[in-house]
Amino acid sequence: MSARDGSIFIECRSGVWVLTMHGEHDVSTEPSLAEELERVAAAGGPVVIDLTDAQFIDSTILRALMGAAGRSGDDEVAIVAPAGCEPLRLVQLTGIDGVLRVCETCEAAIKAIAPPSATPG
Repeated sequence: MSARDGSIFIECRSGVWVLTMHGEHDVSTEPSLAEELERVAAAGGPVVIDLTDAQFIDSTILRALMGAAGRSGDDEVAIVAPAGCEPLRLVQLTGIDGVLRVCETCEAAIKAIAPPSATPG
């Protein structure tokens, strides 16, 4: 797999599903993302989409992220897009950062949306 190929890794941390996207994501990888988002929605719980290592996303990916928020609720979906992260510009230009919670780190996103019983005191 080259650095340009898009991949998605999933794990559950502190009661939160974390989908980490690597490489480039567009209309060709959107079906995989949509499938994974459906899978975690069926399992239940909040979702963090980590774009830190995504070199590129397009509007089909943004539509999938907004769809996840529509299914789960805006308070249960967060995006990780730190300063300097290429996808952050598109997130800001489209105004998604005004609808979904955008965090600098995965840890901050998990803490922000983790179920109260799953967060350490």
